[in-house]
Amino acid sequence: MKRTPLYSEHVALGARMVPFAGFEMPVQYAGILQEHGAVRHRAGLFDLSHMAQFELRGEDVGPWADALTVNLVSTMKPGGARYNLFCNESGGTHDDVIFYRLDDRWLLVCNASNADKMWALLTQRRSGDVALTDRRADSALIALQGPRSIEILGPLVDRDPAALRYYSSARMTACSRPALVARTGYTGEDGFELFIAAGDAAAVWRRLLEAGRTAGLEPAGLGARDVLRLEAGMPLYGHELEEDISPLQAGLGWAVKFEKPRFTGKTALERQRDADSYPRIAGLVMSGKAPARPGYEVVHGGAVVGEVRSGSVGPSVGRNIATALLRPDVTQPGARLSIRIRGVEHEAEVVKLPFYKRA
Repeated sequence: MKRTPLYSEHVALGARMVPFAGFEMPVQYAGILQEHGAVRHRAGLFDLSHMAQFELRGEDVGPWADALTVNLVSTMKPGGARYNLFCNESGGTHDDVIFYRLDDRWLLVCNASNADKMWALLTQRRSGDVALTDRRADSALIALQGPRSIEILGPLVDRDPAALRYYSSARMTACSRPALVARTGYTGEDGFELFIAAGDAAAVWRRLLEAGRTAGLEPAGLGARDVLRLEAGMPLYGHELEEDISPLQAGLGWAVKFEKPRFTGKTALERQRDADSYPRIAGLVMSGKAPARPGYEVVHGGAVVGEVRSGSVGPSVGRNIATALLRPDVTQPGARLSIRIRGVEHEAEVVKLPFYKRA
């Protein structure tokens, strides 16, 4: 098991550590519901240093990455950030990622569970004037999320974080350390992600917690993060996305730029789009108190029409919620389905994603 530069900080705070994507990571500190509430109403602090950071340099990075991903990369301007997906030739998803465009390079952030796979893909497909650097060993990533994030971060940086647009980034001095600060996140709330050197991580983490104490900032673990992203309708690789689940199936068709002349998986995705008969991700709200779990069968009219991909209590919704990969004819909001739990069918209703959207 690997450890992030903040491992000792988590242990000192009494976090419960669990294996995740090859790392020992904090699943919770005070409790998942308490940490969820902090992020929704005040602010939470997450260690995301397990995420893979790859640096891309060279004149050909833009067109090269355009041919490998479904969204546009070459049109990005310095300071921009863009969600994207790498697909296989069958249209399934290798990984969902974010590209950050800096003045003289790109930063690519991949899921920890796919880090080795993505590094192998990038190096194998590298061509032209493209240089790749693996920053996993010397980088860290801290996310400050919640409605009081600007209030907490503002006095600690040398530029006004409120001036950053959503999905943009800027170099700043944060807690007296150099950082790339991005207005991105995975919780459904406003917030920021701070890319810093591994050696600065502990000092920045402590300073943020200290500065945010009066605003109600709390450290938050993977458990709260998963509930927050599910409420916000954001996919998690291995659940709503996989090698055999395409961006179209996951409801991410907005990110697929079919106008590009070519990209890996384009032909398969065009076929899938035109046929429009593919299983797709939909949201479900349970009628009772039984929680849905990944792998549970979804039933309609006595027939299995899909399976649950993610499930949890939804504190912001006040109900148990789930996503499921379903037959397309049963995905209309309002459709009444059942989830089979240990042989018993529990009623559920299809709803439009996301379950929660901030004001």
